[in-house]
Amino acid sequence: MHFDLVPPKHGGDLAYWQRKVGAQALNWLDLSSACNREPWPVPALDPALWNELPDQAMLMAQAERYYGVRPSAIGAGSQHIIESLPALLAEKLPHKKVMVPHVGYQEHAFAWQKWGYEIGYYHTIDELLEQAWQVSVVIQPNNPTGQLYRLDDLQAVLAKAESMNAYLVVDEAFIDPISEQSFLQGNDFSVWPDSLFVMRSVGKFFGLAGARVGFAFCSVHWQVALKNLMGPWPVATPSLYLVGAAFDDVAWQAQARQHLAQRREVFVNRVMPKFNTIFDSQDSLVSPLFITWQLESRAYAQDVFEMLHTVGIHTRLGDGWIRVALPAMAEMAILDRALVELLKSAGGRELA
Repeated sequence: MHFDLVPPKHGGDLAYWQRKVGAQALNWLDLSSACNREPWPVPALDPALWNELPDQAMLMAQAERYYGVRPSAIGAGSQHIIESLPALLAEKLPHKKVMVPHVGYQEHAFAWQKWGYEIGYYHTIDELLEQAWQVSVVIQPNNPTGQLYRLDDLQAVLAKAESMNAYLVVDEAFIDPISEQSFLQGNDFSVWPDSLFVMRSVGKFFGLAGARVGFAFCSVHWQVALKNLMGPWPVATPSLYLVGAAFDDVAWQAQARQHLAQRREVFVNRVMPKFNTIFDSQDSLVSPLFITWQLESRAYAQDVFEMLHTVGIHTRLGDGWIRVALPAMAEMAILDRALVELLKSAGGRELA
């Protein structure tokens, strides 16, 4: 086990930058986290919820109605489940080779590395059908690239896993706006395969990242062990209550999907051309909750990231890419004005 590794960086780190650069960051528009910028409206909480030990039974039923499949376990965000799977499978995997996306949510590779697994990287899902491995992680859609695989392709990888006594882990944290693409809706398993783990989260579509609630779907074979590994009360009572209320708010869900489509249209037509100019790149992919640009180099991405800070825009910087959260409708004009200001400046003209 290797628990002394340097952890990956994340978006949603505005407080860090406020500490680093001071007051000038207090009013930045924070588009670094890909959570919904028009989140589910959190109601006032009954104070009694803070006095009760968590009981997951009601949320399990509410989640089953929302997902169409009953979860196997509830964790403190899908991150809790990501952390738990390497320990859960350790005794079953003699060689311990785990395939993760070449570009993707870095906590997946980091979690397996901490437990001593060998990490391999793939660029396309076809590579998973051509190699031997013990675990493959697929992020659907990928964060940050936005790539979305066909369900038939995922089914082929699952069949490959079953043929090798291996495991497929599918992270669907960003799938809610396009839930018809989910493994949960796309398959009618009479018996859930032992080789398959699916994760869902309420942090992205619902914008409830602070609630720290995630769900694991797996076979009955793994259910008790996974629950025991995560402990009896992984999620606080107020979070269980809030997420259940969000799942029951079908009207908000329908409205949110409609608003996402409207915001995406405004962004693509009005704002995106300016970003294309500033980034000097149209190599981008539009996802329901974020847009990611591939840039010419790590150094150029760093330059643009810092230049955006000069006009109060905070984005997610990666290794040669920049991810921008889809703004709220009320933020579109603010963002548009800031980009116009940057394009008019000497630095903006130099970048363009």
